[in-house]
Amino acid sequence: MTELVGIEQPPGIADAFAALVREVAWEGAPRLFALVEEYGHGEDARVAGYGLAYDDHAEVNSVEGDFPLRSPSPDRARTVFETSSRSAGVRRVHVVWWDGAPQAR
Repeated sequence: MTELVGIEQPPGIADAFAALVREVAWEGAPRLFALVEEYGHGEDARVAGYGLAYDDHAEVNSVEGDFPLRSPSPDRARTVFETSSRSAGVRRVHVVWWDGAPQAR
């Protein structure tokens, strides 16, 4: 990994490069999502796993830590979790994107 600390840059270049580095990191960052199990008809819910969605795949870990999953997409991961949890009384599994704080009820 290249360290930028202590590297002398001409005036104005360091700030511009730092902005470029932040932009590149932001654009390539994966999106965080949760897989939430629904019990009954909207009666109860629990988070089954958290995942990161990249441009070409998704990686999910169950909250128990015993089920890591690499999937082509968050929706395909949802299908796997939904299929594996049907016997536990789960009606559906939802993909919930973590784009900030939840809205007030």
